[in-house]
Amino acid sequence: MTRSPHACLIFTALSLCLAPAGLAFAQAPAAPAAPAAPAAPPIDVSGVIDSLPPISVEPPVVDLGFMAPRVGGKGTVILKNTGDKPLTIAAVTPSCKCTTTSSLTGTVLKPGESAPLEAVLEGASMPQSHRASIRVLVDGYAKVLDIQLRGETAMPVRAVPPIINAVEGKPRQGRFIVESVDKKPFTICAIGGRVPEFIGFNAGEAPRAQYLLKFDLDTWAPEYPAYLAIETDRADCPIFDVWVRSERTIPSSAFRMKDYRINGGRIDVGGSVDVSLEMDDPGEEILAIESVSPEIQVQMLGQQVEGKLRKVSARITPKSPREGLLYGLVKLYGREKEQTLTFFASVRPKAATGCAGCNPVQGPPSKSPPPMPATPPASAMPAERAAPAAVPSR
Repeated sequence: MTRSPHACLIFTALSLCLAPAGLAFAQAPAAPAAPAAPAAPPIDVSGVIDSLPPISVEPPVVDLGFMAPRVGGKGTVILKNTGDKPLTIAAVTPSCKCTTTSSLTGTVLKPGESAPLEAVLEGASMPQSHRASIRVLVDGYAKVLDIQLRGETAMPVRAVPPIINAVEGKPRQGRFIVESVDKKPFTICAIGGRVPEFIGFNAGEAPRAQYLLKFDLDTWAPEYPAYLAIETDRADCPIFDVWVRSERTIPSSAFRMKDYRINGGRIDVGGSVDVSLEMDDPGEEILAIESVSPEIQVQMLGQQVEGKLRKVSARITPKSPREGLLYGLVKLYGREKEQTLTFFASVRPKAATGCAGCNPVQGPPSKSPPPMPATPPASAMPAERAAPAAVPSR
């Protein structure tokens, strides 16, 4: 009987499947295995000591103390070879781009010899604490010498903490301290345009160098301001702020500003203040500045580029002779982008002393200072910019 080709194929397949396990079939020769990669030569660590180098650091921490805004600080520590062999410094690396150090790379310290290491911290415009480290690598030693750097940018009067954390889920009531850095007595004239709410201090008592205050964000209507402006009787610190940090008050960063709020200090009634707005966008030319608030007017004076920094000069003038807290928004315009900044100042009569002219209201005012979001309301923005502000990288 003649079998069809298909039947032959089926029979062959069944024969292969049913064949005894021990039956051998001819197979194509296997491809030769790729030769194994040669093993990497072992690293010679016989000359590396797994410990810190014998170097003492005096003082043990670079403490810059208090620094005025935009000033920065400088400190020096002495590195001394306390071992019995010469040491060669291979590298000195700060952990932060805002810190630079003197060049000690290649420096050889003989036993008992010392070398100064200088650290310079770039000035910051916003009050804040600074923490960084300086890593010193020495030839022949596996572990790195870690030198801590610390400091604080602060006005002559500061708040502790410098930020009220009002993110979702955090208490909207609390306490904070306001104190003078030099420990000299002073008077708090107003907070956010209101009479301060002290704890353990009564009106008429002698001024102090430190106060404990309470706050309640729910007493602000319709919304609390992004910055609580604190006015004092000190000529060197007439006004400073506490940032009320929340999802709404995180500034947008269309431009990489050094600061997203403008402290105008004290303005005489009928006067104005000139300010310098710094940005890390030297290629972003500012074409115009305008006021977003009815109480202030803004005039652009000029701009210049210094290295990687663009400085824009402006004059801000109150539109009315009203005394007290001046709080509003200004906006910078580039060719394609725009940036909103918060402005505040204390307007007082010329030559007035103490708290004259601050005129705080008692308790929640009938009309609170207008809420100042980090970005304008949707009605004042193009549709594509009405989305919530993004968190800045700085």
